[in-house]
Amino acid sequence: MSKDDKPNADRSQQHLANERTFLSWIRTCVALVGLGFIIAKFNFFMDEFRLIIQSNTVEPENIPVTNVSQSLADAGSLLIGTGFVIFSLILILFALKNYRDNDKAIRLGVYTPKHTIMYATTGLIATLSVAIVIYFWKLPS
Repeated sequence: MSKDDKPNADRSQQHLANERTFLSWIRTCVALVGLGFIIAKFNFFMDEFRLIIQSNTVEPENIPVTNVSQSLADAGSLLIGTGFVIFSLILILFALKNYRDNDKAIRLGVYTPKHTIMYATTGLIATLSVAIVIYFWKLPS
């Protein structure tokens, strides 16, 4: 057994930290999938809420019908929600690649941090968040 084959406490800690980081990315992706689902189905909840409120306050014949604007709002929420789910799928694939690359680098003792995944994640979440804000402002009242 050579010197490099011996268990090394520093490498064990690095491998465990790499696994914890990967699990954190998985938790983030699961949360993004849930958020995407909620956003995609947001109009369903809003429609139900409107019906409850309007049935208690307004006569049914006075309820305004907004079929075109409502279908555009449905399409918007579905598009943004689907974007979050697709982004989550891409992010988990990058996280797996990052985990494998880091594992190999730790074993070779040549680890260098990579910031690309952080910048890409921040940029895409910011973009999708701006889309949500625009979507909320454009919702039919």
